[in-house]
Amino acid sequence: MVEVSPSAKRMLRVVYIMGVILVLLFLTLIGTIIWKAAHRPDVPPVLSPASLSLGLPQGTDLREAQLSGDTLVINTGQDVIVIDLRKNAVVSRISASP
Repeated sequence: MVEVSPSAKRMLRVVYIMGVILVLLFLTLIGTIIWKAAHRPDVPPVLSPASLSLGLPQGTDLREAQLSGDTLVINTGQDVIVIDLRKNAVVSRISASP
């Protein structure tokens, strides 16, 4: 019969404990994946975009539009209109007519 030293017995015990911990962590991972798949949050409905009237007269020519981040600048030749897209509101209206 082979004599096993006390340090080898401790090392074998540590290896068994680490194996059990590894299996428990793997089972926890699988359980968490299953739980998250079963408890998905409801997807909010897609809202239709709100329309914004600029109040321009019929037949107004839009010469230029520039988008920078959440700000849209529209040039009609007579007016420059600044719109905040996040708030869906006209921030500024600059008139170039005399």
